[in-house]
Amino acid sequence: MLLAGVIAAAGLLFLAFKLGMRKVIGYDILFDILITAVLMASLAGTYAGMMAALFGGLLVSVVLFIMKRTMHHQKLHYVRTKEFPYRGLMWKTHLPEK
Repeated sequence: MLLAGVIAAAGLLFLAFKLGMRKVIGYDILFDILITAVLMASLAGTYAGMMAALFGGLLVSVVLFIMKRTMHHQKLHYVRTKEFPYRGLMWKTHLPEK
């Protein structure tokens, strides 16, 4: 049961790595909720499946929490530029949170 949760969480974390981990940890709460919901929906049906999903969600939460506290992360910001189109969204890097 716990091994299934670890494997499922690791698989979804690897998908998050493909999206760009600095961008993912900038929005860690949103991704935490989405990954936990996906795990719960995919492993629903038995008590062991739900416990594996909750353990996987807990593992994802801990990993994202530690990464946000130790790594630089990026968030989208609405910025003004001197070139056309003069305004737009850009990724800005933030220092690790304390």
